[in-house]
Amino acid sequence: MSQRTFFPGYCIDTNALIDLWRRFYPLDIFPSLWKDLEALIPEDYLIAPREVLNELEKWDDELLKWAKNHKKMFKDLDYDQMQQVTKVLKDFPSLVDPDKTTPDADPFVIALAISKDWKWLLPKNPAQVGVPKFQMYAKSAM
Repeated sequence: MSQRTFFPGYCIDTNALIDLWRRFYPLDIFPSLWKDLEALIPEDYLIAPREVLNELEKWDDELLKWAKNHKKMFKDLDYDQMQQVTKVLKDFPSLVDPDKTTPDADPFVIALAISKDWKWLLPKNPAQVGVPKFQMYAKSAM
């Protein structure tokens, strides 16, 4: 049985990367964690939609440089994901800010994870979608 059977992979959100890098596990203090994360990328065990990279581009910092050095993890939207994004936004319109000029990554993260039948992190403010309802949605979508 392959490792992929036990560990299919994870789809990571912008805020998870930012929190890891800036708040909890900075590269200069936890280099082994970042090395372990980097090891997941070549085999597509750690991925994110391209929209996560777009959100990271708001800050010209070391995290953006790291992300650009690991572009393989950022996946383009395909037809299945587009269908999933539509469904997620229909069920949870508060995941996005309608006044923003660029798309929020959250629905794309969820759609990518659903299309892969993988796990993903809850939105940055799960209260805005209602955690119990969102967790039920996650279970039914998988």
